Order: sequence, then structure tokens, then C-alpha cells
Amino acid sequence: MRSLTNYDFTANIHLYRWKGLNILLDVNSGAIHILDKLAYQLAEKIIEHQGEVEKAKSDIASLYSADEINQAILEIEEAIRADSLFTEGQVLEVDLSQLCVKAICLNVAHACNMKCHYCFAGQGEFGQSPSLMSLAIARRALDFLLEKSGDIKNLEVDFFGGEPLLVFPMLQELLPYARQREAETGKRFNFTLTTNAVLIDDEVINFVIANDIAVILSLDGRKEINNRHRILNNGEGSYDLILPRIKKMVAHNPVSYYVRGTFSRQNLDFARDLEHLIQLGFDCVSLEPAVGPENGFAIQQADLPQVLQEYERLTDLLLKYHREEKEIHFFHYNLNLQKGPCLAKRSTGCGAGIEYLVITPEGDIYPCHQFVGEAVFYMGNIQQGQVDSNIRSQFEANQLKNKECKRCWARYFCGGGCHASAYHQHGDISIPHQTSCLMHKKRVEGAIYLDLMKNLDK
Repeated sequence: MRSLTNYDFTANIHLYRWKGLNILLDVNSGAIHILDKLAYQLAEKIIEHQGEVEKAKSDIASLYSADEINQAILEIEEAIRADSLFTEGQVLEVDLSQLCVKAICLNVAHACNMKCHYCFAGQGEFGQSPSLMSLAIARRALDFLLEKSGDIKNLEVDFFGGEPLLVFPMLQELLPYARQREAETGKRFNFTLTTNAVLIDDEVINFVIANDIAVILSLDGRKEINNRHRILNNGEGSYDLILPRIKKMVAHNPVSYYVRGTFSRQNLDFARDLEHLIQLGFDCVSLEPAVGPENGFAIQQADLPQVLQEYERLTDLLLKYHREEKEIHFFHYNLNLQKGPCLAKRSTGCGAGIEYLVITPEGDIYPCHQFVGEAVFYMGNIQQGQVDSNIRSQFEANQLKNKECKRCWARYFCGGGCHASAYHQHGDISIPHQTSCLMHKKRVEGAIYLDLMKNLDK
């Protein structure tokens, strides 16, 4: 066996147990191993003794026969030769300056018809004056994306807010223009609409279906939980109003959908909300933690023990439904373990400020919707068509190789985490939001376990 005495186990190996399953992740190759008790203890001791295999063998010599230990060593050696265990670390060098814009978030409405308590956008206004995007600005935004997309053929456009259906007539006029520009350029716009569902009616549904628009529909789960925070402008809860509309939209089979909820520190039993959404008949669901400053809603360090336990219950729930032959697509568990993310995403995450930008109703450009209104991240206006290269350079440089994340075992599953969460906690996009990191690591562990169990059940 090659020497492991200088191997960086902390950065390159993650060894853990979940529900009696012994799991080893080789970070660089992405290989996942299920270990028996002997192999787990041996790996544990090899890591403890920083690669000194003889000391590791000696520590477990009283527990197993020499033949059993030697057989485990042979299996380790075979995995090393196959480049699936103790693989060497990589320094990902990605020239992000050559990447083109491929996605924009159109904040078509800095206004909302709800007053959700935990809203990061200040009830949809992003701390600014209420405003709605004009057709002229929306058309110019699509042209801007076409201009900045280089050779990329498939482009992403999110209709966001606030509540984007407040400008539904404008969207109806925009889509024919988009199809015209597709014919002229040979490119394709893929649209997503994020809505609180209050304004969904037959006309909206027909529009969504006719134009192959993906939808993200907001519902927090149980009626009492949803109505605690997702409040209509008249002060009433929204559950009874929006649920029939969401169900009707989903029943029409949009090109894709997610029912998206938010859990806060006021409903840390959020696995029950996931179960409620599934019982309602939804099989594409997402539950996002409220994050941000201490405001009574955002998940805090003190909440983590309960939150991490709840992710275990949530994982058990997803496995239960799988065994009942009901597949649930839970957004955070869609890790694509077989292929993994592309190199750029492994290095930098979401692509904000580089491949992805947000456009406000006035045409102002920011790195993402969570930076809107932050003067230091104002990148220009689409009317001029130029993007501030200095701000873009900050995001290009915010790669794993320049961050403390470079020795985190989960680094390739997040690319260093959310830039905005980092900034809002530390005033620096390069310092990760620790609470979010710990939740994400738990989700990754749960997703790996769930994928393994599904394969074992075959």
C-alpha cells in the first residue's frame, strides 16, 4: 500500500454512520463506500493515526483475526488502485472570466399582495420604493441576456418578485417577443415563475402550460404553520385561498413544478410539513430554512441540534415513501451523485455575479436577488448593457481555492456556499455562513444515505 502518512484525511475523506450504515465518501473521486464493522474501524484508526496503517492494524488486532484484517487491507489497496479511495486532492483552477451569462432573474415586481413575516425582500419591495417592470424593460432584459450569452443556446429566465403575477398582462405580452427572438437567434428561453399562488386562475394556468413555464409555488406545509407567517394583506392566513389554486396548477402538469415551503425557528418540526405536502398529493417539494439576521425567524446556531435531528426524520420519511413506491423529489436531496456538478459549480457554487444576474424593475443589475439594494453590489443597468467588471471579478475570485472551504469534505456539493448569506453574516462573500454550512452538510449526508438505501432495496 502506498504511504498515507502525509495524506490530508480531513479534506479528502468523510467517514460517518447513519442509521447503522457505515459510509465513507472519498471527496475527490466522489466514490461512496459502504463499510462493514471491521472496515469502518480500520478506516477510523487509519485516520486517527494519520495514515500509519500498522498502528491502525495493531489497535484492532484483539477484535479480529489476522486473516480478517489482512483481507480488509487488500480491499483497501484494491480501492486505492481503482482511484476510489484516498485519492489525491485537487486544486480546481477555473478561468471564470470566460464564462458568459446564461441565466437572469427578472424581478418583475418589487411589490407583493402578501405580507410574509420572514420575507427576506421586505414584503417584496427589497427595501426600495414599490415598482413594477415595464414591457420595454423586460424586452430589453431578454435582449441583454442574448447579447451576453455568447454561444450558449439554452438560457434561463426566472420571473420573480415580490409577486410576479402582479404584472401578468405584461408577461403575456413579453412571451411572444421572447419566441420571436428565439426564432431570430436560434436560442431557447426556459422560463420559471415563482408565485405565492394568490392570483392563479384559469388564464394564468393556460398561459403557463402553453408556454412550457416551470412553476415554483409557495406553501409552507400544515395549515397552522402556513397561516402563521404567510399572511394576506388583510391579515388573514393564505392556506385556504392558495391550496386549491396550487392543486389546480399541478393537476394541469406544468413542464416542471416545486411546491416550496420555508421553515423557521418557530416550526423546527418541519418534517411534519413535508409529510403534509406529500399527503396533499405533491411529489416535487422543497423546504428551505429561513436564514439571515436574528429576527425571530432565521435558523440560529442554538437551533441546530433540533434541526439536524429533524433532517434525520425527514430522510426516514423519504425512504418510507420510496419503499411504498412513491418517489418524492426533494430539492435539497437532488445531488446527482453519479455525475456530480460541473467544474465551475464545484469551484464557485451558483454562478451569481458571473453566469447569473438579477434585473430589477428599473433595469438595474445585481449579482443575485439577495443582493438587490446593496449599493456596493450594483453592477450597472441593462440600458447601457455593461456589467461592472470589478464586481464580477470579486465573484470570479471567490473560488474554493481562496476560501477556508477548500478543506471541507462537502466543498464539491456547494462550491463554497451562498455568497449572499456569507455577506449578510460577515460583510464578506468569502467567509461562509456557518449555520447554513452545517445544515447543508447534514442534508448531503442524508441524501447519500437515502441514495444508498434505495440501491440496497433493489
